[in-house]
Amino acid sequence: MDAASGEVIEVELQNGVVIIEGNNGVFMEPVRVLNSGYDMHDVKFERYYSRAFFTSVSMPSSGVTNEGSDTRKRKRKRVYNLNEKEVLAENRHQEVRSVILKAHEAFQATVAPSLRNYITFDGRDDCVPSPSKSCSSMQNLGIEEGEVNFVELAALWQAPLYEFSFSKGQVDCEEEESRTTPMFNTIIKSSSRTSEVAECGACKYLLPKSCTFLISDISEVHRLIPVGDSKDGFNLMVIDPPWENKSVHRKSLYPTLPNKYLLSLPVKQLAHADGALVALWITNREKLRHFAETELFPAWGVKMAAVWYWLK
Repeated sequence: MDAASGEVIEVELQNGVVIIEGNNGVFMEPVRVLNSGYDMHDVKFERYYSRAFFTSVSMPSSGVTNEGSDTRKRKRKRVYNLNEKEVLAENRHQEVRSVILKAHEAFQATVAPSLRNYITFDGRDDCVPSPSKSCSSMQNLGIEEGEVNFVELAALWQAPLYEFSFSKGQVDCEEEESRTTPMFNTIIKSSSRTSEVAECGACKYLLPKSCTFLISDISEVHRLIPVGDSKDGFNLMVIDPPWENKSVHRKSLYPTLPNKYLLSLPVKQLAHADGALVALWITNREKLRHFAETELFPAWGVKMAAVWYWLK
């Protein structure tokens, strides 16, 4: 990596997104991306990440030792033959393995050496240097006082009565100008050029500037369809469905959605007049991939442009 390319990477790291040249790879640093939407506060690295990077971990020795070895008779492993869908999935994984490995090697050679300068956990210099920003952690937003579970709230009969109250400026300041809006099934717009604070009970949430959002289930997504002029439609849609999953269902981690309900998503109506890019998150299940390619995409009126793999 020469000096010129190193300088470019450092500038891109400040923005949070780095394109790994020659490998069709992209590195995204979430904290930098999040902070680009705020003008008065920054998310701290140690508040976002569960642990620090660059920790040296001593791996256990791979040498073979006879001490304490289990002398019990071991059962023979039963030979398992893959079914047709599992064979297809295995072949697909083998095809992309080399691509992912090359992208990871390119990341280690070009991007990783610059990360130490831009991801810090010492609690002092973890804000992007900017005279217009003040260093603040998410702890100041009162979130630790009790996280609001919007899914559970929406299921209550009192849901139509819940409201957000908004104020502009510092999180810990009382603002004379404020407004309220229903929390659920209402398009909430923040046309402010600065961050806004949305308050719900004892919790405060910092909203990025000029944002629009809707908290609802899939039955209310039609509220986002532009009225009249499709120039107000979306040119990018990221869809992360709660796919049906036996493990998730067994552990009751979160509610899942039958595939058939995704067919009715009004993707065409939501799209911008000049077209849109639709990013669909999908699991490794071959059944879901087949459903998306043969049924879901035709129903939405979209065609496959590329497949991206998330290495995390």
